[in-house]
Amino acid sequence: MAEKTSDTIGSRAPSELDIEAARWFFQNTDDVFLVLEGSLITRINPAWTALAGWSEPESVGRAIEDFLHPDDGQSVQQVVEDLAKDGQAVAEHRLAHRGGSWLWVKARAKRGATIQSTIVVLKDVTAEHEEAEASETAHRTSELLRNAAGIFTWKFNPDTGIYLVDADLPAQTTPGGPGSRVLSADQMGAEIHKDDRADMWTAFATTLATGEPQTIEYRHQVEGKPMARLRAAWRGLRRLDSGKWEILGITQDVTEAAEARDAAREGERAAQAAAEAKSQFLANMSHEIRTPMNGVLGVLHLLKGEKLSDDGRRLLEEAVGCGQMLAELLNDVIDFSKVEAGHLELHPEPVEAGVLLGSVADLLRPQAESRGLWLRAVAAPDLGWVDVDPVRLRQILFNLIGNAVKFTLEGGVEVRLSHKNARLRIEVQDTGVGISEAAQAGLFQRFHQADGSTTRRFGGSGLGLAITRRLAELMGGEVGFSSQAGSGSTFWVELAAPRVAGRAVSEAPTEGLLDGLSVLVVDDNATNRLIATRMLENLGAQVQTAEDGAEALAAAAQVGFDLIFMDIQMPVMDGIEATRLIRALPAPLGDTPIVAMTANALAHQVKAYLAAGMNASVAKPLSPTMLISAIAKLANGTTDEMIDGAGANAA
Repeated sequence: MAEKTSDTIGSRAPSELDIEAARWFFQNTDDVFLVLEGSLITRINPAWTALAGWSEPESVGRAIEDFLHPDDGQSVQQVVEDLAKDGQAVAEHRLAHRGGSWLWVKARAKRGATIQSTIVVLKDVTAEHEEAEASETAHRTSELLRNAAGIFTWKFNPDTGIYLVDADLPAQTTPGGPGSRVLSADQMGAEIHKDDRADMWTAFATTLATGEPQTIEYRHQVEGKPMARLRAAWRGLRRLDSGKWEILGITQDVTEAAEARDAAREGERAAQAAAEAKSQFLANMSHEIRTPMNGVLGVLHLLKGEKLSDDGRRLLEEAVGCGQMLAELLNDVIDFSKVEAGHLELHPEPVEAGVLLGSVADLLRPQAESRGLWLRAVAAPDLGWVDVDPVRLRQILFNLIGNAVKFTLEGGVEVRLSHKNARLRIEVQDTGVGISEAAQAGLFQRFHQADGSTTRRFGGSGLGLAITRRLAELMGGEVGFSSQAGSGSTFWVELAAPRVAGRAVSEAPTEGLLDGLSVLVVDDNATNRLIATRMLENLGAQVQTAEDGAEALAAAAQVGFDLIFMDIQMPVMDGIEATRLIRALPAPLGDTPIVAMTANALAHQVKAYLAAGMNASVAKPLSPTMLISAIAKLANGTTDEMIDGAGANAA
């Protein structure tokens, strides 16, 4: 009985209730149902329209292939074969949406009551495909960055102590994808250079505790591979239940860039060392050249006060002129180096430009006349006073006029000075040899000479025009020229020099100017002491001498001097140390004005003298005019510049 009941139940026909339930499910399920007869769609449920947008009239009676992507034919064929073989099949393919896009669907097909009928259930898997595609794209991008630029991503979970290198997605928590590499914290730490680990872990610990972003560069070593330089940046991704932050980071191999940067820094250090060596050499050469020049020119100045024959007087003036030209050449070399190093400083002041031009022309006129040339200096009647650095203006005039005289074989040189629109214009026109087109291109380059052959007639260092151009640029101006070979040249310079009110010029005689003044001269060179002493005595001063800083300190502590001229480079005790110790003496001894009298005349050296407590500086070679100028500047409170011997001589 039981057997019969079982057979009856298992083989009974569907009831009306069963049919109604199936019909309700077909109409209301979220799954898409299709019924096919062969390849034609015979029935669809509402879920089909909701998914694909096609209505029942637009779908029933059409072939299923009309709704499938043409590139998915192989997948569809596999479904047909599986149905014929097994009565069911599973596949993924693209389904046309009525709006024109394509949906990825997972299809489950089962053979129906007849061999031609098929029931198909579709599930939308578009989101899964897009996610998978995004993951693949991310991985390919990561691989491209890793291979092309040495960039890879990583993630660290502090609770597990696991680094996941090249994680494809920030949310990924398990290893996955080609190229992924899983390391423990100990393994990762072992690959960091031992000298970089402390900094790395300090930065890492900050992010673990706070989630704050960090960036650090470190050395990385994997066994069997060369040392790499890596730059890592990371931030907290999410706070874990433990309270620590999971970290997401990106690392780039910057080995080449770091090595290039290190090489550049090394190059900068080498260049700086070379510049310092050059500066030191320049300072030494300045000192070594100026010291004997001081002796030569100083003695010549002293000889001017002696009784000489007319011929002796003429020879003396010639020697003084040559010495002054040598001093100007030395200034060109030193000044050009200062300009290149950015150390040249300008000191503009009210200057009667026409008078200054006359003094330079007077200095160079004997040289021109000795060669049968004329030299004319023409200043505009309304020129007046302008605000300009007199030393640098004199230097520009000396270079341009000196060059014109040197390169003129017959005729002469005319210098014109004018002022317009707050600019001073200098024009130097000669009837000289002119400049060929080939030589004009490099004329203002340092050490360039129009005639550089071993038989050249004119000599020179090749620095005059280069320093003139640099000075003009520093003074807010420019320089230019016009010339033809064999037809002479005209050089011009324009400088920023606004008009200013003039100042009275004292014409008081210098004889007895320093009567009653007690002066200490400190210098280790006997010739220098003699020259300075005689010059100051000729001006009326009472002079005492010392051979080094220690003797100067002892004398200053016992005698109240009105003024001290202090050499810098001396044995036993140098001038800077002696100045500091004199300044430590009680007043009024410690308040005595001190003037540096030195061959070390570069700008940074002068600053050091002033910082040590000196009041002013004068550069060797000395001249009476320069000493008077130094004392006058002290009286006027102007103590922040070097008074240059050559400049004073030319005044």
